[in-house]
Amino acid sequence: MNAYRRIEVQGLLIIGYRRNSKGGIVSIHHRSVIIALLSLCLAAPGPLAAQSHQDSGPGMNQTESAVPGLHDFDFLVGQWQAHHRKLKQRLANNHEWTEFEGTLLNQPLMGSYSNVDDTVLSVPGAPYRGVALRSFDPKTQQWSIWWLDSRTPSEPLDPPMIGGFHNGVGTFYGDDTVKGKRVRARFIWSNITPTACHWEQADSPDEGKTWETNWVQDITRVR
Repeated sequence: MNAYRRIEVQGLLIIGYRRNSKGGIVSIHHRSVIIALLSLCLAAPGPLAAQSHQDSGPGMNQTESAVPGLHDFDFLVGQWQAHHRKLKQRLANNHEWTEFEGTLLNQPLMGSYSNVDDTVLSVPGAPYRGVALRSFDPKTQQWSIWWLDSRTPSEPLDPPMIGGFHNGVGTFYGDDTVKGKRVRARFIWSNITPTACHWEQADSPDEGKTWETNWVQDITRVR
């Protein structure tokens, strides 16, 4: 990526969020900002991925390479096969799970300050795709995660999930809506090895006192 294009991408990301009074990140950008960012970053995925690896390798200065948390998602770079288990209904005392397969392709952006997943979810009878875009804030040492769903391409993006990794486990929190009611949402990344990892999603209707896991994903590296 040339210097001019790098500045464009970083500029789009910076204007996409602002800090709140508690030091978190509140999404204020429109869907068009995310789409423009993805368009710039994914226009040439091969060269871009190569450039990102160069930036995160020996060519990166020692100050950047030593930023805590910056390389937390490096383990996810590559192509993966995923097995999903998902509750049929959330927060409804439901115990029926749907199982299906999928794929995930992840590549770093902006010298590892961002990364993106292209995800295929082969739900029986209703397959769809999604994009997860992650952005790292070196000041808070936290990641923000947005989700773009192919089934709802014109709806506003949800607020980002925000968090980071501790002792090899990544935990991220945000707000979601279930049946018209606001709930707290949580992502957990765990059991991370060079060839496999585990992800799960949970909701809390009572501000984190209790949690219901509604989606589990076991991921195996393809390459």
